[in-house]
Amino acid sequence: MEKLLLLFFALIAGSFQPIQSGVNATLRTHINSAYLTGAISNFIGAVIMLLLAASIERNNVSLIKPAADNWWLWTGGILSALIVLSTVIVPGRIGYATFFGLFIAGQLLMSIMIDFFGWFGGHKVTINIQEIFGILLLVGGSWLITRSHS
Repeated sequence: MEKLLLLFFALIAGSFQPIQSGVNATLRTHINSAYLTGAISNFIGAVIMLLLAASIERNNVSLIKPAADNWWLWTGGILSALIVLSTVIVPGRIGYATFFGLFIAGQLLMSIMIDFFGWFGGHKVTINIQEIFGILLLVGGSWLITRSHS
């Protein structure tokens, strides 16, 4: 049952990504800045996460250990800013279906690499032909969508 709930949560969270992109793109037209839009989006998200951390995990937080061990653990915010910025600018120019088809293909490609090398503490998973074929189908589908919009 827990796995089913997690799968459902992943599906719902994925559906939020294009909505967030549309909301942020609309905000961009009102304030005329992709960068300020990204800052507002990340700031609001950061405030919410800080409130959750303060109310739920207040006794288990340590910022000292990650800073001393691995500098790259702090790059998530940089990646988040780049992701938000790309979702603010690109879909309006190439179409949401094309953008998110390629966006998901990129996510899957990197996920396969993470699994294969066992990065971030995960166990190693062999790459198989079905995974590669699935990604190629996504890229091909994105190409077909792009051609149908031309």
